[in-house]
Amino acid sequence: MTEPTLPPPGSPPAAEGRGRKGRIHWLSDYVYGSISTLVAIAGLTFETNPGELTTAGVVIVGAVAIWLAHALSRVVILDSWQHLRLKAGDVIGDLRDSWSILAAALPATVVFALAGLHVWSIKAAFTIAEVVGVLGLAVVGVGTIAGTDQPWSRRILYVAGLVGVGVMIVLFELLIHLL
Repeated sequence: MTEPTLPPPGSPPAAEGRGRKGRIHWLSDYVYGSISTLVAIAGLTFETNPGELTTAGVVIVGAVAIWLAHALSRVVILDSWQHLRLKAGDVIGDLRDSWSILAAALPATVVFALAGLHVWSIKAAFTIAEVVGVLGLAVVGVGTIAGTDQPWSRRILYVAGLVGVGVMIVLFELLIHLL
């Protein structure tokens, strides 16, 4: 049995960006972005009169900040950072590899932008954005179990767990409103 090998020191995480492992990495970051977006939406529901476009802006700016923070946290562990030999490619690779964090906020941003165009009310936009966020977690769950040899019961439990986290965030927000 051979030991798993680590990438050479200083190599960016982009090296893992191919095949199933790369897809799982992308989906993992999408979960991170989806949960962050749900938290932002939950926080915004406490505003008295949140504007549609302001809310869309807060969601996307928050996602950009989380995306940058996530990429920077990966850069910090690189050997090149620790020896002050950081290259632009290191940072660009981490930004590229974690862009799905930002992509996860786009559906909610579109929902609030459409509310700004009076397609639906801001109240409806909050509900739609929360439902879309939870459904996004379900899609990620299905995407990560595709092609595995796990029993169906375990697959269903896994997807339900991801969805449960999103639902829990929404329920916490509702509970706070009731208090």
